[in-house]
Amino acid sequence: MKKILLILVQTVFASNAELVLERIYKTEYNEAFKEISKLPQNDSNICVLKGIVFISRFDDLGDTLDLDSALSVLTKCKAGDFWEPLRRYEIGLLNSILGNTIKSIKETREAALIFAKREDVDSKAFYAIYGYYSDALTNWLPFVSSKRKIYIADLKIGFEQSKMFSPVFGNSLIWMLYDNKKHSAALEIVNSILEKYLEHPVFTQTKADILFKMGRVEEAISIYKQSEAFYAKRAPNSIRYWCAVANLAKMTKDDFWKEKLQSKEYQAMKRWMP
Repeated sequence: MKKILLILVQTVFASNAELVLERIYKTEYNEAFKEISKLPQNDSNICVLKGIVFISRFDDLGDTLDLDSALSVLTKCKAGDFWEPLRRYEIGLLNSILGNTIKSIKETREAALIFAKREDVDSKAFYAIYGYYSDALTNWLPFVSSKRKIYIADLKIGFEQSKMFSPVFGNSLIWMLYDNKKHSAALEIVNSILEKYLEHPVFTQTKADILFKMGRVEEAISIYKQSEAFYAKRAPNSIRYWCAVANLAKMTKDDFWKEKLQSKEYQAMKRWMP
């Protein structure tokens, strides 16, 4: 009976987590927190969802206070089942952003070791992200190793089948394909994500990066000009705003954009650029 109740509780939480994550993917961060507030507040897994909201909001709007909030929330709790390795994975990601390389490697590796023992689609996909980049660091061959091909395949399955993390897996898959010069395949994935999450500001910038690499320069410039205007209103000194400016400077060679990169505002944000 206890096992049945535990499974029921986990299923209910996963269903509610889907609603929270869907709000995040739609960049509706306040609504995501409202969804979290509806969950039983004594559930230890809630901290992981809160951390994901903070990290996602930082990636979009660039407020570094969100990194502090995420780190505080995630390090003060211990989750259960699938959510515990995810908590450690997110802490590893945070430390990577903050430049704490050793801590990042340690937390990500420990999360991966737990994911490796699990058989669910999400765990395999998260392990695939770790496995791919771990193999890339130790195997400098000029082609994708057989291991990396397996990791890409597992990540593709995660992207196609995950109910909660499809855009997360899609994002990693895009950059793996991009790094391996499979730009058309990467563009296909980002377009499929943008079909569901219309004009998602971060994936829109990713699309521009891919188009530029494919030689479709004018399309990329057009997207980044729209992105610059969007973030000038939404978050005028955010990381994504400066990503748009930096890419416009690179793509257009225009002094107007280059001069913006000499500003003290950009210099202060430079260390946070992805």
